[in-house]
Amino acid sequence: MTELTSQRDHYPALDGLRGVAIIAVIIYHNFPYGNSLFGWLGVDLFFVLSGFLITRILMKSIQQSPKIGVLKNFYIRRALRIFPLYYLFLFVFLFLFPILGIFKDEVMEYQEDKWWFIFYMQNWLFTNNFPENSHSLNHFWSLGVEEQYYILWPIIIFFVRKPKKLIVILIGFLILLFIFRCIFWNAQLSNFNYTTFYTFTRFDGIIIGSLVALIVQLKKDFLLHHTASIVTGLALLNFLFYFLNRGRQLPYLAFIGYTTFASMFGILVYELTTGNNILLKKILSVSILRFLGKISYGLYMFHFPVYYFLRKDIFNFSDSVFGLPSVYNSLITGLITSLIAVILSIISYNFFEIQFLKLKQKFP
Repeated sequence: MTELTSQRDHYPALDGLRGVAIIAVIIYHNFPYGNSLFGWLGVDLFFVLSGFLITRILMKSIQQSPKIGVLKNFYIRRALRIFPLYYLFLFVFLFLFPILGIFKDEVMEYQEDKWWFIFYMQNWLFTNNFPENSHSLNHFWSLGVEEQYYILWPIIIFFVRKPKKLIVILIGFLILLFIFRCIFWNAQLSNFNYTTFYTFTRFDGIIIGSLVALIVQLKKDFLLHHTASIVTGLALLNFLFYFLNRGRQLPYLAFIGYTTFASMFGILVYELTTGNNILLKKILSVSILRFLGKISYGLYMFHFPVYYFLRKDIFNFSDSVFGLPSVYNSLITGLITSLIAVILSIISYNFFEIQFLKLKQKFP
C-alpha cells in the first residue's frame, strides 16, 4: 500500500506491479463479481512488495552505515510517508464527521473504537469485533498488519544483520504462524474471524517478501535454479492439505492459501528484479500502471470510502437514467466511484502527501 522505493533501489516494473495490486483491490471492493476475479489477492501482492522493498532498503542502509541513526531515519521516513494521510482520514472520520453530525451511523462504531485505529491495532479489533454498521474504513486492517510488522522487523535486522540468520528467523516466524493457527483453530473461539483479518494468517506475505530480498542478497541465482522445485512443493503442499482436510472445515486460505499465493508473488518479484524477462518488465513498466503505483497509497485509502458513501446514489441515478439490468448499473457505479477515488488520490498526492515526501530527503 505504501510507496517504499528509494533512488538507489528503484525498480520501474515493481511500480507497475503495485499498480496491478491496487487495480485488483479496487475490482474486489467496487465491482460486482470482484471476489470471483480474486481481487482480494491485491492486498497479498502489496504485502510481498512491501516486505521485499523495505528489507532490501534496510539491509543496504545498514551495510553503508551501521549506526543507530539508520533506524531513526528509517522510522522518520516511514512516518512521513504514511502518518499524514492516515491520521487525516482518522481525524475526518473519528472527529470531524461526528462534530458535523454527518454519516452518524457509519462512523459511530469507529468512533467508539478509535484507539484501536489510532495505534494501528484495528486488525485485532476486527478479528473478534467486526463492525456491524460501519464499513468504510474496514480496509484499514491491512495497514495495521503492516505497521505492526515494521515496528519489530527493522530492529531485528539492525541487531542481527547477517542474511542467513535473518532467513532462519523468518522461516521460524512462518512455522510459528502455522502453529498459532492450529492452536487458535482448535480453541474454536466464538466470534473470532479465522479467515480475513486474522493477523496470524496475513503476516505471511510480508515475511515472504522479506525472505526474497534476503535470498537475493545472499545468493542471487538461488530462486532462479529452484523455481520449479518451489512451485512443485507448493502444489504438493496444497494437495496434501486438500486430502487431509476432507471431512473437516479448516479454512483453506487462512491455513495455507495466503501463504501459497504470497510465495508465487515472491517468485514474480524476484523475476522482475533479477531475471531477464524483458517482455514482462516492459508490460509492468507502462506509464499508466506506474502512475497508479505511485498514487496507490492514497488510492487504497480513498477507493472504498468513496464507493461506500456514493454507491447507492450513483446506482439509483444510473438505474433511473439508463434503465439497465442491475449488474450493469453496478458496473457503472464501480467505474464512477473508482474514477472519483483516482482524482482524489491525485489531488492528495500532489497537494498534500508530496509536502511530507519532500522532507524525507533530510533523513537519508
